[in-house]
Amino acid sequence: MRMKLRYFFISGLLCVFAFLIIHFVGIIHSNILLEVGLEQNEQGQYYTAEVDVSSEGYKQNLREGDILVAVNGTPIEKVDGPVRYGNLTQVQSIDLLRISKEGILIAEHYDIKNKLSVYHTFTQLVVPGATFVFLMVLSLLLYRRKNGERAAELLILFFLLVGVTYFAGYASSRSDLIGRITMSGLLPLIPLVFIHFVQVHLKGFNVLFLSNFLIKTSYGFVILLGMVSSFSLVIYSWDRALYSFMRLIIIGFFVVGILYSIFKLLYVYINYRSTALKSMLKIMLTGQILAFTPFIFLSAVPIAFGIDLIPYEITTIFLFLMPVTYFYLLTAKQLFDIDFAFSRFKYDLFIAFIPALIIVVVLAIIQSRPEYDWIKWVQMFLVVYLSITTFLFFKEKIDHYFRPKLVHELHHYQGSLERFSKQISKVMKVSDLEAALNKEINEILPVNRLAFFEIDEDENLHSLEPIVDDSGQDIYIQFVSQYPVLKVGEVIQLQQGIILVIGRHKKSVHLLWIDHKKNHIKTNRDELNWLNTIANYASIVYENLYLIEGLIEDLEVEMKKEQHGSPWVLRLIFNLSENERRKLAADLHDSALQDQLIWLRRLETLISDHDISKEILPELLQIKEGLLDVIYQIRETCNELRPPLLREAGIVKALEILFEYAQLQSNYFISFTSNPIGELSDELVIALYRIVQELLRNAGKHAKANQIEIELEQKEQLYFRYKDDGVGMNIGDIKESFHHMGLSGIKERVASLEGECKFYSEKGKGLEVTIYLPTMTLVEEKNRGGDDDDTYLVG
Repeated sequence: MRMKLRYFFISGLLCVFAFLIIHFVGIIHSNILLEVGLEQNEQGQYYTAEVDVSSEGYKQNLREGDILVAVNGTPIEKVDGPVRYGNLTQVQSIDLLRISKEGILIAEHYDIKNKLSVYHTFTQLVVPGATFVFLMVLSLLLYRRKNGERAAELLILFFLLVGVTYFAGYASSRSDLIGRITMSGLLPLIPLVFIHFVQVHLKGFNVLFLSNFLIKTSYGFVILLGMVSSFSLVIYSWDRALYSFMRLIIIGFFVVGILYSIFKLLYVYINYRSTALKSMLKIMLTGQILAFTPFIFLSAVPIAFGIDLIPYEITTIFLFLMPVTYFYLLTAKQLFDIDFAFSRFKYDLFIAFIPALIIVVVLAIIQSRPEYDWIKWVQMFLVVYLSITTFLFFKEKIDHYFRPKLVHELHHYQGSLERFSKQISKVMKVSDLEAALNKEINEILPVNRLAFFEIDEDENLHSLEPIVDDSGQDIYIQFVSQYPVLKVGEVIQLQQGIILVIGRHKKSVHLLWIDHKKNHIKTNRDELNWLNTIANYASIVYENLYLIEGLIEDLEVEMKKEQHGSPWVLRLIFNLSENERRKLAADLHDSALQDQLIWLRRLETLISDHDISKEILPELLQIKEGLLDVIYQIRETCNELRPPLLREAGIVKALEILFEYAQLQSNYFISFTSNPIGELSDELVIALYRIVQELLRNAGKHAKANQIEIELEQKEQLYFRYKDDGVGMNIGDIKESFHHMGLSGIKERVASLEGECKFYSEKGKGLEVTIYLPTMTLVEEKNRGGDDDDTYLVG
């Protein structure tokens, strides 16, 4: 029974609203607004007191001071509308008396053409009609989605009241009795229904907006006010002053109600601005302010005091914002980032002020000049067009200087990118990269959950297997990309969160699922750009990790082979070794050696500048000698790690220096012969130098040689020959014994350069080594990608 009564009530209410809309459309369409105000003189005659030159009344030959005799053939005293409301409306013909230039009263008769102009048709029929249809559509959608929810029902009622009252206002301005009664009854009801809706809606979030007693009391007052106002409109004997008073009360209640709702929303927002309700309350407050304050302060309040500041057909257009705001609040799972929108809007207001001021000043100057109208319009267009073009040209520089200062989120995201780039520079595993991504996204975007997963691009993207987030919960995701191939940085919107493409390798795609943010705010444009940049950073790391993984696999395969590895593998290993030697030599020279020299100088200064007792002086001198020995050893180690003048002097000179030093340290004699050697590549020079070092080390430690012969020639290939008179060895032992790993290293070095190496030796007959190396000049090395910064392949 209750459902039936509810159904009949809703149906009846919709029928009443439909009847009112049809009636108001007919009244508005068949009667133009003459915008002519009437006053009564001392003789009791009604005359036109206000006739603006832009009004329809002026266009239809009415002038200020005209004395009205009859309207539509009826004496003016018997026509209720103009007498009661002071406006000339619903007029087909007018009889009047006009004072001529000679001061004589002349009787005039005018037939009024009730045809709406394009402007009035658009503002008074099209816009209200579109608004009402829009509100009806939103109401139906709300009824279907939120059927049975009290807040939704109140919002639907609010929408319908606004739509009907919008039309009633234009009908009321034409002195339509039904329109005026509707305005009197519904206008004060609009803010009250809205407040009631907000109270019910916020009650679901445990927020007290207003007490039920106060709302019920307000409903009673509004009903009483509507009855009194309607009674005053129907009873003709009540005069015009009473109507004006009641009109002021109704408009005042509407204005106070709207302002009070804004004040209460502001109060609640201040109290809950640090909670998750912040964005919702800010959206409600913004929608309410933007929808109603233009009408209240620019039309309703001035009209109540007899001032026509801005036509209400202009200010009421802002009412479109109100239904959109609250429909969005009730139906959206995620709210748009109003803080982001406000920050951009404030910035745009700031930078637009000066160009707008300049344009207005220039246009005012143009308007004051006596050119033809079409010339002024051309001048205005050129000024506006060139001003906007100039402003856009300089906007990039303005953004560079002012936007970071006014929009602080830019530093927020920039700092995040710098921090993240430093973190991923140390990443060596996929898990480390995902941990860095997880940490950074949670710091910048307070989201509920994250999940990393990988798919094959050939899979059916409509039916993915459930993935597991970082809390261990299963997540079922269905998505379809807008691109045929998933692109790195692409953001795919889902019903539950978003998916970010963070890397790809061949057909394998790495994806990151990001749940809704904790404050239920949608991801804004800056956040999406930041995520896109983060994804591109991550994709580079993914690619590098794949390359390293592939390189390691290739190295493992090569090292498992029975014979020597591939030349490029051996070359890489030796270059890595040389690079580490150079770094170690530089560290020893720049740190340990310099510190030792500083302490040596301080010790020398102490001994020379102070009187030292004979008991302590020998100890200090001994310490000095010890420091000198350490310095010498460090220098020798540095020279061993990175031979001096190797590149600058060339291989021949470097070997001669090496031989001189070796003969001082050992008991053998070296005979060295060489023809002129051209400029060789760094790889070849260092390899040959290390080979000679190893052979000399072997001659002193194992071969016990007395005579060494070394030859170096450059023909089509680089030819090197070594021969000593040492104890010799069994060549087979090179592969089987760890004692000869140095000689095995020589073979690997030669193999890395794609050369040929042969050993000749027998027990008691010494060792002979011949090496053929393909020559590669320094210029050729540069052309194939080598470098000249002493770092080779790595570093």
